Amino acid sequence: MKIWKTTLLSIIAISLIGCVTKPKPVAVVYPPLLIADASPIISSSKHSVGVKVNFENIASADLSYARFKLTAYDSAGISVNPKKGNRKSAYVRLAGPISPGKTQSTTWSNTWKNKDIQCISLDEVELIYIDGSVETATGTRLLSNNSGQNCLKKSVY
Repeated sequence: MKIWKTTLLSIIAISLIGCVTKPKPVAVVYPPLLIADASPIISSSKHSVGVKVNFENIASADLSYARFKLTAYDSAGISVNPKKGNRKSAYVRLAGPISPGKTQSTTWSNTWKNKDIQCISLDEVELIYIDGSVETATGTRLLSNNSGQNCLKKSVY
């Protein structure tokens, strides 16, 4: 009789464990860190393409540096390697300090040697704070002032 009771109690205990619901994980939403956009700039004399980046620091702290990861695409939609290195993306850095709320525009020339570049994608921005901590702004943490597709607008410098 004891074996029967032990078996029945085990079955009841196991079935009750399956009824316990686990709490669902709560998604953490982080605020945006930066508003930025990039546009190609064609050199009239050097047959190369640079980039102009407009950005605003909307993080809550001063930045020591901002490092931009940019990918350029030609008229066929194929990514173009930058002039230096053999990566698919170019990395350009801006030295600070960059205060919260500060809006700045900066230009890098001769980033790509292909004059057929039609679009530049700002893929991510690495933010290095004064205290040495680092955050990466991508996706919803990297906002843009541009609406729609304006990659084909080029400035000549």
